[in-house]
Amino acid sequence: MYTKLLTKTLAVSLIAAAALAGCSSTTGPAFNISQIQTSDGQKAYRAECYGVFENGSACMAAAQKMCGNQPLNVLQTLAGTQTPNDPRNVIFNCATPVQAAPVAPVTSTPAPEPQPAPVKAAAPAPRKILLDEKTNFAFDSAVLTPKAKGILNQLVAESQGANFASVTVEGYTDSTGPNAYNVSLSQRRAQAVLTYLKERGLHADNYSVKGFGKANPIASNATSVGRAENRRVEVTLTP
Repeated sequence: MYTKLLTKTLAVSLIAAAALAGCSSTTGPAFNISQIQTSDGQKAYRAECYGVFENGSACMAAAQKMCGNQPLNVLQTLAGTQTPNDPRNVIFNCATPVQAAPVAPVTSTPAPEPQPAPVKAAAPAPRKILLDEKTNFAFDSAVLTPKAKGILNQLVAESQGANFASVTVEGYTDSTGPNAYNVSLSQRRAQAVLTYLKERGLHADNYSVKGFGKANPIASNATSVGRAENRRVEVTLTP
């Protein structure tokens, strides 16, 4: 009876030993690693750990061994033991460390030197032409003399087609005679000069003509020489 009991106990021990030997590396690897492709097209691996009593950390160890010197990048794990971080099934890839791009030093850009304000060129001074009685009109007439026309022709030629801001023509007389008549005569003479200039091609944005009669004398009306100087037409060209 004792012999039979000893024999039965030994048989049970041998069966248990055989079960433990099934997960040992001596009978074959306790894990399997296969290459897979993730849904987004990445190359990855699956490590599966076998054996009822095999520690799940064997999968992580096998995965790390597969990656060699490259870092292990775990994509998914399936728990298989009661110990945290000991999965039975690991999906992973071997990621190459990404070298951070060197950060260029921030250098401050010096503010540009303030530029001096441009110096505005001075506007050219208006040009004034004076036609006295001797070169202007015959006595008591608003008809230009040939000499007066020659002076006005030269003025147009020197302008070279320029467009002036304004052309002002003013007529004057001496103090002899009624004031109303003198104003009318000076006005007609000034108008004759302006009409001649415009017909010869003198251009301006604004034209002005005015007769002042005996006003604004430039010499004394007490002498014949002074009265002759007062009988005049002035042309002012403003650029």
